[in-house]
Amino acid sequence: MTITTVTSRKILPTTLAAALAGLLMVSGCTKQTNEDAETGTQTEVQSTESSSNVKLSAAEQAHIDRLISSYANMAHAAYKDSLDTAKMLQTAVETYVATPTQANLDAAKAAYKAARQPYSQTEIFRFDEGFVSANDKRAIGSTDSWEGQVNAWPLDEALIDYVSDSYEGEYNSQDNIINSDSITVGSLKQDTSTITPKLLAEMNEIGGSEANVTTGYHAIEFMLWGQDTNGVSAGAGNRPVTDYVTEAGQCTSGDTVNKDAGICERRGEFLKAATQLLIDDLAAMEAEWQPDSENNLRSDLIARKNDNGLRQIMYQMGSLALGELASERIQVAFVTGSTEDEHECFSDLTHLSYANNARGIQNVFNGSYQTVAGKNVGGYGIKQYLVDNGHTDAADKLAVDFKKVEDAFNVIVEKGEKEGIKVDQMIATAGQVSSQGISAEEQNVRRSWIENSITSLQELTAGIENAAKAVGIDNLDADAGSQF
Repeated sequence: MTITTVTSRKILPTTLAAALAGLLMVSGCTKQTNEDAETGTQTEVQSTESSSNVKLSAAEQAHIDRLISSYANMAHAAYKDSLDTAKMLQTAVETYVATPTQANLDAAKAAYKAARQPYSQTEIFRFDEGFVSANDKRAIGSTDSWEGQVNAWPLDEALIDYVSDSYEGEYNSQDNIINSDSITVGSLKQDTSTITPKLLAEMNEIGGSEANVTTGYHAIEFMLWGQDTNGVSAGAGNRPVTDYVTEAGQCTSGDTVNKDAGICERRGEFLKAATQLLIDDLAAMEAEWQPDSENNLRSDLIARKNDNGLRQIMYQMGSLALGELASERIQVAFVTGSTEDEHECFSDLTHLSYANNARGIQNVFNGSYQTVAGKNVGGYGIKQYLVDNGHTDAADKLAVDFKKVEDAFNVIVEKGEKEGIKVDQMIATAGQVSSQGISAEEQNVRRSWIENSITSLQELTAGIENAAKAVGIDNLDADAGSQF
């Protein structure tokens, strides 16, 4: 996919393409549930996967071997890029906290934006919980179980730091991690006097609420940008540099000047702790895909490549395309006109996350991931696998479907990067923007950009189903998202 710049849910019996007829409306910054994935749903996935008792020909075995090896190499390269760019983000964050200037804040924001590019392409590897084998020696049980500490969204920012008076979320106390040495969530009292990566990890989803996110990219995003209080109008969050100034009488919390500069010191501690935890998590995942390794996700996939390796890859393609990207990430926000439900709601970088999610699916189809350094990793994808096994028609249809997806998301990226029209402005209803002097006709055009992306993903998912059937997978049963 050419871009102009650089949770699993309940499996439904209907086909993926039909499943987007409805979605579950969500409100506020509440992370989507993983509960169903941890019950019988994923058992169903495994039960539909028959063990391969059919002896493969030498050619068929070679095709599977190449596909799995290419997939694993792409995963390793993408997670390594994610780790390396997160380390650059950490350097920028430490510089900013030590010397809070506008230039250093801008540099930290740019580093965050760069770090999100490779990571957003890794999400194709996420939907694996129903496939991986149990192994106590493996450090990470599954990518899906690991992801919640890294990329959970939306988050209830009031738990972390100050919010506007009009903010409405699950957490409504005046005490938060930044301004208090202890906070109470439900019946739990948590000591927050010393902010460390360990504390943030322990507090993530405290009190059983999935909105209580204290870790990962989006916590860092909030600490850099602050709340976006512009609604569907232009503009991202605008946290002032003075929120990090530790000199007496100059430390602020937005428009409020704090008597105690310790609040700004704690912001710096939180930002650095969250960034360090992100690096720790990414380092652990990068190790899971190291070549010539044992007892990790790579070795597990290779060990069962002839059983369910192909199903897992195609399941992940369908699950990200429809259940996650088209459904939870795009259409929920589109239908509700809710800026709280866009994926990067503080920085207004949602257009890039959307496009890179789609690019990640296309990487696996084409068998090629382009690293940050410009190297192509992989060499063999679902497209060539289909061709080599006599299913050129299915491969050609998918190629056409991917081109439609690429075109749709390139429009969104171009509008966001070159014209400054962000996703929160695209999802707004005509009524929401009428006071801004934007006509209903103009807003319907903007909304059509989002609608085209959803439609293209629906068509792509139908193509993935068709390709799966061509290779003998009659019931892909990929994640189809939520329903209204």
